[in-house]
Amino acid sequence: MARQGIVPSIVPYLAIFVLTIVVNVGRTTGQSKPTPSVDFGKLADDYFAPFVASKRANAAAVVLTNREGVTFSKTYGPVDFDRSIWRAASVSKALTAIAVMRLVEEGRVDLDADVNRYLKTFKIPATFQQPITLRQLLEHRSGLDDRFIGDGFRNGEQPPMRLLMQQVLPARVYPPSDVEFYSNYGYGLIGAVLEDVTGERFEDYMSANVLRPLKMNRSTFAQPLPQDLVSLVAPGKWWYQHAAPAGGVATTGADIAAFLIATLHEDAGVISNPSFKVMTTPPTANSGLVHRLGYWTGRDHGQQLIGASGDLGSFHSVIAAVPEHDLGVAVLVSGNGGGLAWELYTRFLDAQFGTTSSETPRDAHLLEPKPADREGSSRFAGLYRTVRYPHHELSKTFIILDLTRVTADGDRALRFRGARWIRTGPFQFEKEDGSETVSFKEDRDGRIRFLGDTEEKIGWYQSGYANIAFYFIFTIFFGVASWRARGVLRWLSLLALLHSLGWLGAALIRGPENLIFGLPLPLKGILWIGTATPLLALAAISLAWRNRTILSVASAAALAFYVPFVFYWNLRA
Repeated sequence: MARQGIVPSIVPYLAIFVLTIVVNVGRTTGQSKPTPSVDFGKLADDYFAPFVASKRANAAAVVLTNREGVTFSKTYGPVDFDRSIWRAASVSKALTAIAVMRLVEEGRVDLDADVNRYLKTFKIPATFQQPITLRQLLEHRSGLDDRFIGDGFRNGEQPPMRLLMQQVLPARVYPPSDVEFYSNYGYGLIGAVLEDVTGERFEDYMSANVLRPLKMNRSTFAQPLPQDLVSLVAPGKWWYQHAAPAGGVATTGADIAAFLIATLHEDAGVISNPSFKVMTTPPTANSGLVHRLGYWTGRDHGQQLIGASGDLGSFHSVIAAVPEHDLGVAVLVSGNGGGLAWELYTRFLDAQFGTTSSETPRDAHLLEPKPADREGSSRFAGLYRTVRYPHHELSKTFIILDLTRVTADGDRALRFRGARWIRTGPFQFEKEDGSETVSFKEDRDGRIRFLGDTEEKIGWYQSGYANIAFYFIFTIFFGVASWRARGVLRWLSLLALLHSLGWLGAALIRGPENLIFGLPLPLKGILWIGTATPLLALAAISLAWRNRTILSVASAAALAFYVPFVFYWNLRA
């Protein structure tokens, strides 16, 4: 998936989780081990030393490896490469996927079987006809919703995953395989399957069967951390994630190096070569940077890469193996912004492999205007929004401006994501430089619904821009009505105004990123007003029916339209 992870969108505030991406495949054994052509130490020094000195970063660690071992490592700030503990966040997903493939090889689970076959503690509701499989969960294609609010905690015991998921299993929002919906709680469900199949707690099974065989001897999924590790944590905002299989691993620089080396060896200490290929082979040669089973894989800088990355609190990590060159690179950072890790990773690949474009742009004659193509391509135009957001909680507002606008040129081309795309099939388009392809998808009524696997077409009235305008119109109107109205109508308007201003104000005061620890009581109370907005609207309609003044009719209309706005953005308890 693209390097989005949920970089927060603001207005009203930031989105979150940024998605991870990119890379893999096709390595032949016995290749020579080239010495990197760049001075990685100088590159890292020039980049991180100023950040740490200026306190823009708390600490950092970098490492280069080949199949035989570490070729370079260095830390910045008050950390030790071998002992300091970092949050590796979504790197956890690759480790969890390795555990699943181990169980597949043992014949204990089937990637394509209904996961309800393995769940003993609870069952997944049959919201859709198609069952959810482990392969779909690993590839983020289960259609299972995600959670943000209340997903984090700082202390207290973590329940077993089977009991946690029984309590907080998100709803199913898309049929399986329809879209790539990056879901941490999809991986949480995998943890519940592992526990029910093995009879062990998730963190115990991972330690004995994945971490130790990969020589990640100081790493753990235990939450909270064991006491002997607490004093070794790298400086930064440290907290835990309930969906531990998705982001719970704590590790060291040395252990990340061991994982990179294991990746270059195709995780041979735990799974077989065929299983590794299943996990890391991209669907097509030019499919771009995509998620596979735990790892991301695809082409970057002209190279096939296999990697994992993640962001949690102030901790950010990127690891990538380049099998064709027997090379692995990892960057661990504690600081503000996941871009710190990605930027050094990108600078290294730029210096090592150059910034290459894949092909010469298409010949002009392929772009000659054709009326049929023009008409056919126009149906793809419109606004698209990521499918990756919690659909049933307030944090849906985090993606309010996460939009892609697709426009049709005067021929069979489209423009979006800063590029021109050429039509190559009924629903297929290819970037003009030939570097990437994308397919649109129809719904059952023959209307275009999805852009690729990650974005859904929306109406203008669902866009962030329109809804920001709606928000200010509602708020201004409720303010005026609170001032001009009398009696019951004034109280109804005051309640609506308290809700429209209060939920945003309380969230901003709390800090949007801190909602991961749960909703503060004032915000909960304000959201209960949102739950009651249908009653406020009915009361206003009743008053308008009796009084029939301009203000009462307008107030009734405003409250009636405010109800779908509130429920669409989950501004309710």
